[in-house]
Amino acid sequence: MLKLNQIKQKANYLWRVGATGFSFASFGIGGVAIGGLVAPLVNLSTQNQSLRQQRTQNVIRYSFKGFTEMMVKLGIMTYEIEGLEKLQQSRQELIIANHPTLVDVVILIGLMEQANCVVKQALWANPFTKGPVQNAGYILNAGSEQFIQDCVDKLKLDQAASLLIFPEGTRTAKGELLNEFQRGAANIAIRAHVPIRPVLLTCTPSTLTKNEKWYHIPSQPFHIHVKVLDAIQVDDLLDDAAVSPKNVRHLNHQLHQFFNQELSKNEQSC
Repeated sequence: MLKLNQIKQKANYLWRVGATGFSFASFGIGGVAIGGLVAPLVNLSTQNQSLRQQRTQNVIRYSFKGFTEMMVKLGIMTYEIEGLEKLQQSRQELIIANHPTLVDVVILIGLMEQANCVVKQALWANPFTKGPVQNAGYILNAGSEQFIQDCVDKLKLDQAASLLIFPEGTRTAKGELLNEFQRGAANIAIRAHVPIRPVLLTCTPSTLTKNEKWYHIPSQPFHIHVKVLDAIQVDDLLDDAAVSPKNVRHLNHQLHQFFNQELSKNEQSC
């Protein structure tokens, strides 16, 4: 009986390695299809740039939702969400989330009704992803003053959507605490003066972290827990919400401390 269980576990592990490889290949093919076929069709459907971006965002949303459900059906992962209605009803908010695993952004965008997103240079230039992210009007994080202003303008002008950003800037390394937050999110929140919506993510067991290969999968399907918290007003965290380097540093510290405390509470309750 013990040997039979070991054989089943080994077979399940090999299945999930293959299913994970299939999922990554599907994601790449889907990105090319959206960028090379769907996006041009969307562009032909209307001359209105805002409408084109909104339609492309909807395509990405449904694709990401489908991709997440496919991984669940394949037995790679499971997930649960607390406060889903807060995420779906989010409008003109800065949504900030920690970044424990590679699929965070896929899951979150698949859950949101409409979302603008900040993307790294690697995704902006990647042949599999550049078509979708550029046609969707996502914002390139070039680490410049223009990037901050682009985010502020997007939040102020697009009343139907929120902006999703990962202030760590990269995935958390396996077994380590949160990376220090980059100051971009705090800078954007102060300048746009919009509510901040924290989203906590945990992945058990840990997988697809920074510097971890896709085929280094855990011994069992991983579980993603998404917890959407109440929005925080900038004025509740700062005595003075004027734009200044000092206030940006202080807000950034407050947000980093808040996430560490909330994630620690989650771990203790598990």
